[in-house]
Amino acid sequence: MATIPTLPLTRPSTAESKSTMTGTDAQPGSSVAYPVIDELPDRLNEQHHITTATLGFLLHPHIPPPPPPGTPYKIADIGTGTGIFLLSLAPTLPPSTHLIGFDITPSSFPPLASHPPNITFTTHDMLTPFPPSHLSTFDVVTARFLSSATPRAAWEQTIRNLVTLLKPGGWLQWIDSCNFQVYCAVPGTSRAACREVYKELEPFRAEGAVVGLMMRDAGADASGGREEVWRGCGLVEVHEDVFSTDRLVGDQGGEWAGLREKGTRNVMECFLGCLEGLVGVEGSGWTRERWEGVKAKVEDEVRAGVYHTLDQVCLVGRKPVD
Repeated sequence: MATIPTLPLTRPSTAESKSTMTGTDAQPGSSVAYPVIDELPDRLNEQHHITTATLGFLLHPHIPPPPPPGTPYKIADIGTGTGIFLLSLAPTLPPSTHLIGFDITPSSFPPLASHPPNITFTTHDMLTPFPPSHLSTFDVVTARFLSSATPRAAWEQTIRNLVTLLKPGGWLQWIDSCNFQVYCAVPGTSRAACREVYKELEPFRAEGAVVGLMMRDAGADASGGREEVWRGCGLVEVHEDVFSTDRLVGDQGGEWAGLREKGTRNVMECFLGCLEGLVGVEGSGWTRERWEGVKAKVEDEVRAGVYHTLDQVCLVGRKPVD
């Protein structure tokens, strides 16, 4: 799931796109409306596999291993989408572990018969308080790629809300991206279309409505870094790792052959899906003809060797026992 602000634009009465708008949500402290966009499951799953390969883990090594089988242990995944993170994590944990995936929309949840009985999925907006039955019950809470869904002013509020899910001593893990760049692999190659797509997302970042469309270095605001925001929310043992998506380029054999191209196609599909949601929106400047033309040029550039890099950020912190 991705949530993209429409700014002061007027939303069309109908929209047909590969990313389907399912509703709007005015986030706390913001007058901006956010159309909820259901992303293609295949893209979300591929993004998960690329990110996991880049980071080298599902749960950060600072998070202690689970207790022996039979001991109560709960993990929550926020913005779970297709549930791919929990589905990948479950085989590494005792079957007695209870895993719960939360998302604002159930549209990407996997069919009930397709996942183990210890995984459940439910709808919830991470910006609103969780039901009392969930509070202080989770050993680990994870969140991934939610900076585009989090208003900048509400990011600290979101962290505090997720901390309420943790048991004393429980861990919060947040994975996100920043520092998007586009590069040439062949001299003389145009990057214009890929750069246009990213530039057209800039008004969303400039409005300050989200943590940066992708997470900004300054965290929730300019007063301090991301780690300081977490410490201010009462978390301890806070640590941040940053890995470049180019990390695996030197070893692209087997499954990850062509990782640069796969990753670039994945992220450009995401960005183009965001912009497609503005086709026909009054004042946006986006028509179907323009969008189709830019999409075709992006494809030509990627085929010619243009590629992107991102920094993948992983933050972890522990809720104090006392």
